[in-house]
Amino acid sequence: MIFLFSYGLTALILLAFVVSYIRDKRRIRVGMLLTSGLLLLAFSLMISLLQAASDSDAVMYAAAFGGLAFVVLLPLLVIGTGAGLIYNARILWRKEGLKPKNLLTLGLGLLIFVFLGVLISSPLWSPHEELALPIALATTIVGYLGFVFLCYLVSCVLYNLVRPRVPRDYIVVLGAGLKGDQVTPLLAGRLKRGIAFYRKQEDLLYVPPVFVVSGGKGSDEMISEAAAMRNYLLEQNIPDSQIRMEDQSVNTLENMAFSKRIMDAESGEGKYTCVFATNNFHLFRAGVYARKAGLKADGIGAKTAFYYLPNAFIREYVAILSMYRKWHAILLGTVVVLFGLMALALWWSNRSLVV
Repeated sequence: MIFLFSYGLTALILLAFVVSYIRDKRRIRVGMLLTSGLLLLAFSLMISLLQAASDSDAVMYAAAFGGLAFVVLLPLLVIGTGAGLIYNARILWRKEGLKPKNLLTLGLGLLIFVFLGVLISSPLWSPHEELALPIALATTIVGYLGFVFLCYLVSCVLYNLVRPRVPRDYIVVLGAGLKGDQVTPLLAGRLKRGIAFYRKQEDLLYVPPVFVVSGGKGSDEMISEAAAMRNYLLEQNIPDSQIRMEDQSVNTLENMAFSKRIMDAESGEGKYTCVFATNNFHLFRAGVYARKAGLKADGIGAKTAFYYLPNAFIREYVAILSMYRKWHAILLGTVVVLFGLMALALWWSNRSLVV
């Protein structure tokens, strides 16, 4: 009976994933459904394997070997991840400078080792029963945040696999900071990705799309990001008539909303097609903001230097957590309350025994 239930539930979750993916790829629930479905499928297969192991010595030995390999490899994988993040932080500092936003990989790497240290030393805490629930609570919270991070990465991978096709009426290029009055390598990558799409459409003899370069002027910038991007496009022989400037936005949501306003005014709301260009690590969150702004558009992602990706993905994950902070706060708050009630029940039980 348990097999039918687990496989049936797996099929329902994976079906829900397919429906959600077809309806809108720009939602993190797409990654959550696929991740949950695959984990449940793995659990179902494990149960089936254990059942088969009871009837076959060969299967039993294979299952035991697989379980042993998992027990050995999982800690090594976690330790390797922590060490890799710390090493990546060193590379990032050397290439990008020691800035607060570049400390994320170091912080996460250190947290992984601290958490491992707590788990490994847990037998030493066994005489102190009052610490059991706080450690279990911390483990639950870390497990939840880790699961959400995995779902976020799956959502990112799925969305990066989307390949918008030509022709499109507009290409929205999202700003990413300047160096003086020049675009940074990161922003140049976005522009090059947009230009490649433009040339492809042009080579296929379609009407070339119009660029909407989006980004305001920061307090430490000489000109607006939109102006710098326009200058870059002109240098790449993109006609000025094919460029529109949106120079008021200060974040990705405004990039999308203000660019939509320009395109609506020029072509009529809902009467045009567009894509947006950004970096691959930023593609999914930008897609979420496009949906929030009411812009029906998928993205094209520019490749990013590998050393930059871990820190960038962690930063994007934190931003996604913040975007849905209300729901995460409700869920984690519920977990804390439940553990608090358990602690209160244990305290009352111990008090009754003493009395």
